[in-house]
Amino acid sequence: MELKTGALVSIRHFSGTKLFKSLVTESSGDTVCVKLVEDIALLNCSIGDPIVLGHEQKDEIYISSCTLLGMDKSKNTLKVKIDSFEKTTNKRLFVRFPVSIYAEATIGQSKTKNLAMVKNISFNGMMVHSKHEFPLYQELNFDLHVGITIKLKAVVIRKTKDTHNYEYGLKIIYTDVHTPNLLKKYLLLLKKEQEEFLKKFKEN
Repeated sequence: MELKTGALVSIRHFSGTKLFKSLVTESSGDTVCVKLVEDIALLNCSIGDPIVLGHEQKDEIYISSCTLLGMDKSKNTLKVKIDSFEKTTNKRLFVRFPVSIYAEATIGQSKTKNLAMVKNISFNGMMVHSKHEFPLYQELNFDLHVGITIKLKAVVIRKTKDTHNYEYGLKIIYTDVHTPNLLKKYLLLLKKEQEEFLKKFKEN
């Protein structure tokens, strides 16, 4: 899937409180450069951060999980690499939905909070980036800050490292009936928000 120059897209980064209107200025394979309509200074981004890019193509809404490659504040642009994408019409609970969520991870009863960035999440697992190293099979407690705080328990089942962060694959462990319902509602809300935002952006 290659985006065309001039395409209307939405951008989300966990430092912002909303979706940002943007235009594709360059596109080559899975690398895309976008120009934000609003001031880029509203986002506090770092190279390697997870970015969510939404766009409409042939009446389908696609949500892409991206990695930030660069930022040019003078041009108000972001350069991202598209790692994967999902259609909002996909109703399966176990599909990893692209997100960019600020989170804090703790081990057991420890009071030490480690910054983490959730890159994608499904009903039973999530991918998380962090500067902090956790061992394989470590059980972690997460606070996901999404306007409200969603508390999750998860275990590390995969671990890799790139230039900027450790990347973890985690399996979510539910300990009550409320949390899975809350997470399901949140994911449905994200899909609806993207669909309505891109529709209005296109109309305007």
